[in-house]
Amino acid sequence: MASHEYIFKEIGDVRIAADVHYSKDNTGARHPMALYFHGGNFTVGSKELLSKNYIERLLELGFVVISANYRLCPTTTVYDGPVSDTLDTYRWAQNTLPGLLKRDAGIDVNGGKIVVLGHSCGGTLALLTAGLPNPPLAILDLYGMKYLQDPFYNTPSPAMSKIPEFDKDFTNQIYKDIPPPTSGPPPMGPQGPDFSNHRIAWMFNAIKEGKHMQTVIADGNSNRVDPATLFSKGKFPPTYFIHGTADNLVPYKFSQHAYDELKAKGAETELVLVEGAGHGFDARAKPGDETFAIVNKGFEFLKAHIGT
Repeated sequence: MASHEYIFKEIGDVRIAADVHYSKDNTGARHPMALYFHGGNFTVGSKELLSKNYIERLLELGFVVISANYRLCPTTTVYDGPVSDTLDTYRWAQNTLPGLLKRDAGIDVNGGKIVVLGHSCGGTLALLTAGLPNPPLAILDLYGMKYLQDPFYNTPSPAMSKIPEFDKDFTNQIYKDIPPPTSGPPPMGPQGPDFSNHRIAWMFNAIKEGKHMQTVIADGNSNRVDPATLFSKGKFPPTYFIHGTADNLVPYKFSQHAYDELKAKGAETELVLVEGAGHGFDARAKPGDETFAIVNKGFEFLKAHIGT
C-alpha cells in the first residue's frame, strides 16, 4: 500500500487535506474510488480514523481509497464547514484527483466511478453527496445521523448522565479555535474519551445537555444538512445501512426509517441491524472476526455497483 496526502481546498490560511491510498501492484486498469468521511459529531476526529484494515480491504476490492478532513464545528456551522468541504472533496476527487494520481503515481483512476462511505456524522455527509449532479454509484452508511428534526437530537442524553461536570472556562476554549480546525482528537481513545481535551469535553457535555446538534447547525436550518430531505427527491443511489440495535448515541430507528422510506420509493437498499451493538461497535474490527465480516458485506455492496 502507498499513500499520498493532498490539499484539496484552501480558504485563506486554512488548508484541508485528504489521504489517498492506492495499491503498489498497479494492474493498469482504471480504478474506481471509495471516498470516506470520518465521524465525531462534526466536532472531533480526522481522516486518520479510517482503519488500516478497512483501507487494505477496499484496496483488495480494487478501489483507490480517499479519506478526507473537513472543518470542525462549532466555530463554523455544519453547512459552511463539514457539508461544504464534503461536497468539495467529492468534486475534487471526481475532477482533479485522476490527473494528480496519474502524474504522481502512474495510477489510472476513473473519476466517474465513485462510491462513498462514512461512520456516524460521516455517514450523514456520505448520504448528502446523493444530492450532487453526478452522485455516487453507491453509499455505505455506518450508523449515520439522519432525520435531524427528530426531538432525540435536542433532548438531554441519558447515556451521558454520568459524564462529569466541566469548568465552563475550560470547555469554552473551543470558541477560541478560529479559524476552525480541520482535524481533531478521536472521539474515543483506548481508555474512553479524553476529557483533558477541551474539544472532547465540550462535545460530550453538549450531547449530555441535548444542545449539541442545535449548536453546530447554528442557523436552525437542519433541512439543508439532513440527508433525509433527499430520500424522496428523485432517484437515490443504492445504499447499504449498518446499525447496532444498542446504539444510544444515534438510535437504529433512524436507519430503519431511512431504509423503509427508500425501499418504498423503489431505491435499491439494504439494512443490517447488528443485535446488541453500540455506537462505534466496529472500531477495532479486524479480518477474521465477525464484526469485520459484517462491514465487509457493505464493502462488497459498494464493489458490486461500480460496473465493469
